[in-house]
Amino acid sequence: MQGNAETTGYHLAKPGFFKKILLLVVVITSFLTVISGWVAMFNPAHYWYFAVTGLGFPILFILNFILLTGMFLSKSRYSWIPLAALLTTVVKLPAMIQFTNSQQKPVFTEGQSEEMKVMSFNVRLFDLYNWTHNQETRKSIYNMLTELQPDILCMQEFYTSTRNNFDNETNLHRILKATNAHVEYPITLHGVDHWGIATFTKYPIANKGVLYFDKKTANICIFTDLVINTDTVRVYNCHLESVRFGAEEYKFLEKLGKEEDEQAVRKTRNIISRLRTAFIKRASQADAIAENIKQSPYPVIVCGDFNDTPLSYTYKKISETLNDAFRESGSGFGTTYAGPIPGLRIDYILHGEEFTSYKFKTLKVKLSDHYPVEASIVLNAKN
Repeated sequence: MQGNAETTGYHLAKPGFFKKILLLVVVITSFLTVISGWVAMFNPAHYWYFAVTGLGFPILFILNFILLTGMFLSKSRYSWIPLAALLTTVVKLPAMIQFTNSQQKPVFTEGQSEEMKVMSFNVRLFDLYNWTHNQETRKSIYNMLTELQPDILCMQEFYTSTRNNFDNETNLHRILKATNAHVEYPITLHGVDHWGIATFTKYPIANKGVLYFDKKTANICIFTDLVINTDTVRVYNCHLESVRFGAEEYKFLEKLGKEEDEQAVRKTRNIISRLRTAFIKRASQADAIAENIKQSPYPVIVCGDFNDTPLSYTYKKISETLNDAFRESGSGFGTTYAGPIPGLRIDYILHGEEFTSYKFKTLKVKLSDHYPVEASIVLNAKN
């Protein structure tokens, strides 16, 4: 009888133990959801480990919803924990998903500027290193640009060379109507191979400026002052620090859980180190861009590959005085990264209050590891 009592006691204690474990999971998940939703409040220069949670916000939010549903159905008195996390972070959802899809041209008042079609595209060096297919990829990019003919085209990871028939700068001058260009090359090898960033426009260029972050990389921000009728507009084209994952890291992420323990530990440490470096560098780059935007004497449009999500410190700093064209007229999740990590929106078109934007689109063409984004923008009439 004593053995049965002990056994019965063991079985009685077991559900309580699992309830405590479940409650711990709920508390941790809710905590991480709140941190990930409000991660922009923490400067990665000091709290880089918080910045990592921002990448998982959609998953954490959904997981909290599932936990809340389960706890509500079981009438748990702790249902308030995931509920509080959801209520605290639900205001962040519009940065991740939109349902407006306003593709119609608004009714404008007299005095507004002509419609400007603005495009931002990380062209990934026109597929330079995929030697077997790069000519085909580059031709497809040229065909797309020839068809769309943006009035302002901002390209990141721009490459050109005067050898090997890869003179993209010259070829774009030939096929685009936007023939005025501001091109900067922080990296040049052998005097003929150039890596950098480029803005092409049909509008006259009055002035050019550069924000160098590190001349050892092609991460850079340029600004170009354009004369549009009687107005001057400043266009920023930015490429912020990337995580710089190599093929090994991407393969590990794709096969997560299938590596040997020792290899998994080593590769995980390498990934964390790269994330830490990238978050910290982007924070200082975003600070520099935001400060320059504040000093601009002209209305501002910002395009670029921020390599960070809409919940990040990077996005918050750069966009704090600007509107997001995706949030103005986009739809869906707005995913712009076409690489192995799904669901990331890291490419942006932002603009000041002086502008109205509409017809935002993410062009789902697989010509790079980024999708091009475009929007129509007009400069509002002066009061």
